[in-house]
Amino acid sequence: MSVDLVPVDPHDAAAFAPWFAVLDACLEHDRPGEPHWGEGEQRVLAVGVVEGDMGRTGTLLAAVEGGRVVGAARAERFTLDNPHLCRVVVCVHPGARRRGTGTALLEACRAWAREHGRTVLSGEVDEVGPDAPGRRFAERAGAELGLRETRRRLDLPPDPARVAALRAEARERAAGYALVTWRDAVPAHLLEDRAAMEARMSTDAPTGDLPWELEQWDGARFREHEALQARMGRTVLSAGAVRDGRLVAFTDLGLPRGDPRLAYQWGTLVEPAHRGHRLGALVKTAALEGLVAAAPECRAVVTWNAETNAPMVRVNEALGFVVDGMLSSWSLTA
Repeated sequence: MSVDLVPVDPHDAAAFAPWFAVLDACLEHDRPGEPHWGEGEQRVLAVGVVEGDMGRTGTLLAAVEGGRVVGAARAERFTLDNPHLCRVVVCVHPGARRRGTGTALLEACRAWAREHGRTVLSGEVDEVGPDAPGRRFAERAGAELGLRETRRRLDLPPDPARVAALRAEARERAAGYALVTWRDAVPAHLLEDRAAMEARMSTDAPTGDLPWELEQWDGARFREHEALQARMGRTVLSAGAVRDGRLVAFTDLGLPRGDPRLAYQWGTLVEPAHRGHRLGALVKTAALEGLVAAAPECRAVVTWNAETNAPMVRVNEALGFVVDGMLSSWSLTA
């Protein structure tokens, strides 16, 4: 049976629903029973992509077989930085794999990237087991592995003794730094510092062999990012360290309001000149304690780290995070 590739308008709820259903089926197949992105979150993100928000613009495609959507793809290019890159997501329903649908979607994304002057595709694979189908697909497509990150999980509530010991050690080493916390929106007087750290995060965090260049961030773009998280129905709990009025370290925890059982430890960064003072531990313990207080129904936190990022790995292990899979990032010539 032939497969037709058709564009999807995320403004149209009826058209978007079967596209999302493919992503949802893939996530449930890979991690059964685990909370994951809801339809509302994905649709807000997709609308932002096709409307050109947040320094990127893109397209959605559905693979239709016999009147049923069996595959979904999203391709997006950056408009403020990384002009060579196109980021792609390709999913095929578990019941419709190994029939060429993923390859057809990938080739369509590749053509779209070339049409818009992009030379490299990039994408991620959640390697739940040693024989992850996404990894096999990437290898067959000729993609190159750029980075592998370990996924770690912390069941909540955390061991209070572990958290207290890490917090006490961090406070002792971080004398002279002020701890600040915020929810959803960084305080205005720290906005430009936070935006600059987001730019640094794009290259300071380990990127392996991925062809990633410095992202361009300012306060206005960061406020757009915060507004997007709010529209997606997410609470963001953050903590930072301040020295001489400047934000020099931060961490963010994301929590879906619609299903707060699982939280996500997002970026954590300490400015190079301020490393060695246990600021990573200071802000992470503060954010974690804020999460436990704000969302007692949350059952776990997941995070990802390259093993080369030894300081962050040590902090996570000290908090009690345990290995729960891998995330690999791949690149492919367009």
